[in-house]
Amino acid sequence: MKVRDIVYCFCFLLAATSIQGMAQERLSSVAAYPALMKGLRPVSLKTGVPDTLTLPVMDDFSNSSPFPTSAIWTDYQVYINNTFCINPPTYGVATFDAIDSAGQVYSNATTEAFLADALTSKPINLFFPLDTTIYLSFFYQPQGLGDAPEPEDSLVVEFYAPDSKHWLRVWSMPGSSTSDFKIAMVNITDSRFLQPGFKFRFRNYASLAPAYEPSLKVNADHWNIDYVYLNNGRHFNDTIMKDASLVQPVGSLLTNYTAMPWEHFKLAGISSVKAIFPINLNNLSGDRRVFTPVFKITPIWASGTGFEKTMDPDEVKAFQTLKYDATFNYGFTLNAKDSALFEVSLDMNQSATDWIPGNDKIVSQQLFSDYYAYDDGSAEAGYGMVGEGAKSAKVAYRFKNFNAADSLDAVDFYFNRSFADASKKYFTLAIWADDNNKPGTLIHKQAGIMPAYNGINQFQRIKLDTSQLVSGNYYIGWIQTTSDFLNVGFDKQNNHGQDIYYKTVSDWTQSSFEGSLMIRPVFANKSLKSGVDPTVLSTGVNILARVYPNPASDMVRIDCGDQSGIMRITLTDLQGRVVKSYLESGPSCKISVTDLQKGIYIIGIQSDSGINTRQKLIIIHE
Repeated sequence: MKVRDIVYCFCFLLAATSIQGMAQERLSSVAAYPALMKGLRPVSLKTGVPDTLTLPVMDDFSNSSPFPTSAIWTDYQVYINNTFCINPPTYGVATFDAIDSAGQVYSNATTEAFLADALTSKPINLFFPLDTTIYLSFFYQPQGLGDAPEPEDSLVVEFYAPDSKHWLRVWSMPGSSTSDFKIAMVNITDSRFLQPGFKFRFRNYASLAPAYEPSLKVNADHWNIDYVYLNNGRHFNDTIMKDASLVQPVGSLLTNYTAMPWEHFKLAGISSVKAIFPINLNNLSGDRRVFTPVFKITPIWASGTGFEKTMDPDEVKAFQTLKYDATFNYGFTLNAKDSALFEVSLDMNQSATDWIPGNDKIVSQQLFSDYYAYDDGSAEAGYGMVGEGAKSAKVAYRFKNFNAADSLDAVDFYFNRSFADASKKYFTLAIWADDNNKPGTLIHKQAGIMPAYNGINQFQRIKLDTSQLVSGNYYIGWIQTTSDFLNVGFDKQNNHGQDIYYKTVSDWTQSSFEGSLMIRPVFANKSLKSGVDPTVLSTGVNILARVYPNPASDMVRIDCGDQSGIMRITLTDLQGRVVKSYLESGPSCKISVTDLQKGIYIIGIQSDSGINTRQKLIIIHE
């Protein structure tokens, strides 16, 4: 049995001996990344970017996401992120695992080590005959917040010899449990590589766990790399990077949630906003760095008063990591009607020119839409119940509703994929009332639900067949119908394990895991979450068209039920200008909005069958 089969298991034990057939909660490694599930691809090279690179070549992965920059790299199998790493040198890492570029476990994955991801450089002019000062360096970390690669798994570096057209391995590291980032220095002196057209690449060998349940065969064997640097004029001890960088974004500025419905937030008031935000930076250079942080909050969807604070100058010493909290006082005031979006930026604002200036400013977003969320939208693991006793197990997730007059209308779930979609099993959606800070009376259940991996949006929205009025604390979750592992997304960056409960044959038990389930309650409202006055819309002859997801980022689906015929679809901005038009045949279709700027649009739908409606559509490019 592999280590990963036991490190994430929490068993219900009455004694030191396990009880055969008793259900248990379990975490697995994440199986698919939200951005990759959308089928995104990196943009093409900008005009003027050369096909052959010259020294120096450097990437700290702070300016591209979720794919590597095409200015340096030729493939996009790795995942650029800042959530799978622990204490990275700079903001952003490249993560290797057992997932292909479409966000699925490799189809040829086995329990034996197999070649998985690759990160390959563009050709580089390395024609420096007899030069012994050329080094490739990089920082690497096994596991991080993902899954630990086994000793038979590995991370390797290969060099391309242009004359023979062969790749040769020059460095490798066997798998292990997580550790601090370490630096690797690879000297390039072989004349086979000191040629025009030289390339280098990183590859990882991964393997699936030999799990007894097919639904437990999920993604595995994570490696993170950072600060790839190739140059001449270096030596073996040239490990000092003349750079200071922010390491983490500000994160959610709400006290208990990462997102809330805008109307609910206005009722909750200033008590739901934090008074502090974190500053986390790292000085990799041998010099002290003076900086004057600038923190800024800017409304995006509607006019309102923003916030900006320039803090007192400070300094970070050579090779020092600095973590501290700063204060702010802002209530997210805005004249939006029913939703809001704010841009949040933290600029290190160094007094001296930095080696990589792009990594000392991080921009994120604070969204108020129609749902509550504890998670940040990134699943570092998967959660579920396993074992024969799990066939009727229950999982409940506690939330608090700040607007008792608003109806719980739907629930968003994010499900990770397992190998061959073995975890795609029916379950029952359930809602419980609160009973002394534990799940109490079952107030709603909805059978026949199956995980969906539609590739359009990271969350599957499950519409309740009957909207529910819930006040104060309540619980959303599921009742299993099989003993299979459902693999619900689990965010390890935000801990709400105290709000997760499970039940098998006995009383409700609080989860032993630290993190957040990627489950979000969605509340109904009189308008469609746009931040504009609903009177801008005209009432159609009938409203049979369903437009989703909304907000959307890349594709929008239009479903007209049983109605068929030709659909004429127009997208206009709030000034009434037509920005796109489509002619589609019903009863459903998909339209691409990837080339539209983020913001609010009016989508008009007319059909030969009598549909004539206009709705609001929000475009968000995450």
